[in-house]
Amino acid sequence: MMLPKLTDVAKEAGVSPATVDRVLHDRSGVSARMRARVMTAARQIGYIQDDEAAAAARPVRLAALLPAGTNAFIDELAGLLAEEASRRDAVSLRIERSASLDGADLSERLLALEGRVEGVAVVAVDHPRVREALRRLAAAGVQVVTLASDIPGAPRANYVGIDNGQAGRLAGLLIGRFLGPGATGKVALCAGTLAYRGHQEREMGFRQVLAEDFPDLEILELRESREDRARAEEETRTLLSQNPDLAAIYNAGGATVGIAQALQSAGRAREVVFVAHDATPEKTALLLDGTLDAVIDQHARAEAREALDRLAADIRGEARPPATIRLQLILRENLPAP
Repeated sequence: MMLPKLTDVAKEAGVSPATVDRVLHDRSGVSARMRARVMTAARQIGYIQDDEAAAAARPVRLAALLPAGTNAFIDELAGLLAEEASRRDAVSLRIERSASLDGADLSERLLALEGRVEGVAVVAVDHPRVREALRRLAAAGVQVVTLASDIPGAPRANYVGIDNGQAGRLAGLLIGRFLGPGATGKVALCAGTLAYRGHQEREMGFRQVLAEDFPDLEILELRESREDRARAEEETRTLLSQNPDLAAIYNAGGATVGIAQALQSAGRAREVVFVAHDATPEKTALLLDGTLDAVIDQHARAEAREALDRLAADIRGEARPPATIRLQLILRENLPAP
């Protein structure tokens, strides 16, 4: 007897598979009446087990390996992973923070998880030793998902995160439109580290849009903050002193607060167009005071939820379609609720 699929639930409830996916993963955009209809259909055809059977679901042991440092998005992601794990039956999660962006350190920490967990979610730098560690884990039967930044050449079960190339293109379009038709001037491009493939993809998308649509804007040499606020602040101070005609800054990585502090100290916070990533309370304050013009957010809770659900399903051998993590553009006028 074949197990029911998500499409079977959609057929039984008379709705689209996308609506079923939103209901089953507790996403917004579905009415209470429709949620009840979908859940009833799912139980009737056996897609959802009853409470007694669900409580007996096979326990899974997971780990999340995230970088240490001052990146507020990573701190938020760690908290949400812990919160989401606590809401799931038979799921245990250990969260570890790697000491640096160094591939050797990260690979050692990954290998140390072998035999201790069945699945790993990792924000990983793209490095030969990291790829080899992921191959070792896969050979040992450990399921892996990459979070926020992908490593396509590595044997991972899935990537959970936004399309970073699309995010970079959006940043380029925003800066070009903010500066206005026929704008000229210098634009600074910053990244946390190009060891993250996601930051490379954002840079590529950004450069593509400026070359295609805003060719009179000059992109300055890329600067890497190494996700360090003090370094980002010092780099930006130098940037401003060397380029008094700087028109805009795009920060493709972390350490946005350091860049903001340099702009504020130089008295140019509301003069230079500034676009960054990831909605956090600190960036909300920067949007409100005009230092930041726009934030491209990747929805940390959705990433945490999908990473845990994906790993648990793969370990248990359950069929589950991957969910798309959509980016969101946040301005001062549409700040999300805390």
